[in-house]
Amino acid sequence: MFGGQILPKFSDYITEHLNLDLNEEDPAQEDMNGIAPPIINHAFMAELGTQKFSRRSFMKWERIMHSHGACL
Repeated sequence: MFGGQILPKFSDYITEHLNLDLNEEDPAQEDMNGIAPPIINHAFMAELGTQKFSRRSFMKWERIMHSHGACL
């Protein structure tokens, strides 16, 4: 379903026109090595406080996703 519409022939279209194998699996990447630790500007973080920006993350995977514009 896409946009509220059922597309019964979509998989056939993809297979034929885009030459994709819908049964092929791409294994999940286990980890990324060589990622530098975050550089935390403590003075800046203190100035932000907790009122304006309550959610902050320094987790490696979140940093990778958001730094490359691949957020979900």
